[in-house]
This record gives sequence, structure tokens and C-alpha cells, in this order.
Amino acid sequence: MTGPNQQPPGGGVPPSDPTVAWWERPGEGAGQNPALADPTVLRGNLGPPGPYTAPPTPYQSGANPQPYTAPPGPYQSGAQPQPFAQQQPFPQQYAHPQAGAYQAPQPQWGAPPRPPSSGNKAVWWIVGGAIVGVGALVIGLIAFTANKVDDSPFGTDPDAWAGSYVFKDGKNACDLVDLTVLNQWSSTRETTTHTERGPSEYIGGGSYDCDAKNQEPGRNANDASLGLEVEFKTKSETESDYARWKGYDTKTTGKDYDHGPVTGLGTEAYYSSEQHTYGSIPSDYSVVVAAHDSNISVKVEIEVSTMRTVDKAAMRTAAENQVRKVLAALKK
Repeated sequence: MTGPNQQPPGGGVPPSDPTVAWWERPGEGAGQNPALADPTVLRGNLGPPGPYTAPPTPYQSGANPQPYTAPPGPYQSGAQPQPFAQQQPFPQQYAHPQAGAYQAPQPQWGAPPRPPSSGNKAVWWIVGGAIVGVGALVIGLIAFTANKVDDSPFGTDPDAWAGSYVFKDGKNACDLVDLTVLNQWSSTRETTTHTERGPSEYIGGGSYDCDAKNQEPGRNANDASLGLEVEFKTKSETESDYARWKGYDTKTTGKDYDHGPVTGLGTEAYYSSEQHTYGSIPSDYSVVVAAHDSNISVKVEIEVSTMRTVDKAAMRTAAENQVRKVLAALKK
């Protein structure tokens, strides 16, 4: 006989028993023999549940695992207080040096410093040699300057350029000629310029230059100009200025050009003339006379622009006279 909370033998409870509440009735399959369980059901071979055993923790091995307990922190109760110690923020090698002593930081890692290259020594040898060379050059230049008269490689040999004519200091180039010769073609002076260059101590030379122009007022006024060039011989001269002038002034020939030798003027002389005609009226004439003698070359050019006919022979004579005047003024 069974009471309200008792099950019949075999674990079965008649479903029609009104004395058993629904939660007291076992579920389907309760009390089933594990040997008869369906092997296809997940973990169907497990028996009745037993007491739960926690798996070992990652830091424990074997049976009877112990739960993890965190060590007490410095601010948790139960921890032994430790005296406060300030940590140094920098490594020991960067600590401040003691007063009165300098402690260089010593690296504790990394490759040892590379020794200086021997190539630096070669560079310093080159630089030092260059400095010594420059010093020797400066000393040599000073010695050369101090003894330039006696020890100069150029020497001072006036015989190499000296002759029958000499450059005269203080002489105005335009004073070597008579500029009033221009008044026969144009009587009003417009411009006068001159330049004088003295000879070199070592190679000689020297020169005079003068340019003067007369210009009459008016639209079709006449004008006349005179140009003077004087060149003295130099030590290195291979061709005289006279030879250069002659090659240029006599290279053009034709109807309006004329040139030829001049006698009785220096050791050699020439003339060259040129005429420009505009329309049917001659209007521009020029004549050049140059001479060479000893160590001097002299050239005079006279040019006239006019609407009248000009006596070219008179122009040539005037130029020859000016060359002769220059030679006389610079004769020794």
C-alpha cells in the first residue's frame, strides 16, 4: 500500500492515481537502465548525475585544485605595509654627478665607438701642405716685389724698345698737332678730347690720342674733324702699329678709293683717301697719312663733310704736315 508521497515498487506511478501531484510524477524515461540507453543520443551512456567536480585551473595540476587567490596589494587590508621608496625615473648612468666631479655617462649596450679613419690624416696632410705652399708663394712674391728692379724675370731693358723718339710726360696729345687746320673747311669748334698713356717700366710702349671736330650751325652746314694716333714700340712687339694701319687702310680699291706711298716722311709712309657721293653731289671726303720711324708710329686722319667740292690734294697735304709736326715734337 502506498501513501501520497510513496511510489509503487519499480518506480511506477499509475497515471490515474489521484493522490499523486503532477510534480511528483517522474518524467518519461526516469529509472531507465543505462545499459538500455540509445547509443546515438549525446552522452546517452551517462549514468545518474553525481556530485560536480571543477576541472583543474591552468596553474594547477592533479587532483584537489586550489582556488586562485590574488596576493594582497600595497593598499589592501591585511598586507604588511612597506616603507615608501621613490623609484628613479632614469637609468643609473644618467644620474646627476656629484658636486665637484664630472662623471661621463657610460653606455651599457651597443657596439663600441668606431676609431677615427686614417683617411682624415691624409686630408690634414693635404691641407697642411697647401697652407705651406701658399705661405711660400706669398714670401716669394714679397721678395720679388722688393727686388723687382734687380731680380725681375722681365728685367728693365730700355734698349729693347728705345729709339729716336720718346714719350713726354705732361704733353697734351692735341698740342702735338695744329687744330686750326680744320678752319679752312669749318670754323666753329664743337668737341676736343685727348688721352695720354705712359710707357710700361718693363715693356715700354706709350701712346697719344686726340680727336677734334668743327661744326658750323645750320641744316646743311659743313663740318671737319681730325684724329691723331701715336704708338711707341713695345718689347714684345712683332708687328708695328704702322703695319697694321696700312693693311687696313689700303685693302679697299676702286673708283672712290686711292692710296700710295709718301716720300720724305719717316723711314716709310703712305696715304689713303676715300670719297662718298650721294646722288650726283660729292659730300664726304677723308684722307689718312701714316708714317713709321725708329720706335714710333704716327697716323693723322682728316674728314670733311660739305655740299661743296673739296680739294683732296689740299687735305692730303694738311695731313702730311700734321704727321711731320708730331714727329718733330717727340724727337729726342
